[in-house]
Amino acid sequence: FCVVFLLLLNVMGINLTALAVFGGAVGVGLGLGLQSIASNFISGIIILLDKSLTVGDYVELEDGQKGIVREFKMRYAVLETYDGKDVLVPNEKFISSLLINWTHKNQKQRYRIDFSVAYKTDIRTMVEIIKEVVSEHPQVISGDDVPFEELPDCEIDSFGDSGVNMFVEFWMEGVDDGKNRVGGDLLLTVFETLREHNIEIPFPQREVRVINEQGIGIRNTTP
Repeated sequence: FCVVFLLLLNVMGINLTALAVFGGAVGVGLGLGLQSIASNFISGIIILLDKSLTVGDYVELEDGQKGIVREFKMRYAVLETYDGKDVLVPNEKFISSLLINWTHKNQKQRYRIDFSVAYKTDIRTMVEIIKEVVSEHPQVISGDDVPFEELPDCEIDSFGDSGVNMFVEFWMEGVDDGKNRVGGDLLLTVFETLREHNIEIPFPQREVRVINEQGIGIRNTTP
């Protein structure tokens, strides 16, 4: 039947060579399209079998995209970002590129906030005060039954131009939405605590020297 069909096309004056080239191009296009579909389908099966990703995981992709896995489809997974957007990520991308799964084994995560105090501050006393108020936050992991390494900690980071740079490390259940939720709450708490205890928060200052006509230096310090 195929031979007869080709003979009829030849009798009708249709160029079989051009038809073959066109058919080959269509075949290549279909092959590439099906290859992508098959790759995403197989990648989805692999993800489900090895359980490297599950619904509810918070993941960060190689391109910086972050979100919570809400659903798996045959070709893609749905990531929900914190601003309410749904990002459709091909399943193959989870297999072939670097992926950070923040909540793969457990929900506990460690975070850090930074602040500064003046050089005249009693650092040891201030550290204990800050650790205490941070521990009181309802979403910060603390208590007598918590391992020492997971308790809130306050330490010196470096000595800056205007003050001592400090940081607080704390653990919490789940993923913090940047500095818009728990991190922001704790920064406000630290700020209010420092003001309550009259602990100075430094700001950049510059020293200006004015030379008068007699060449005598007059020093004036301004913020």
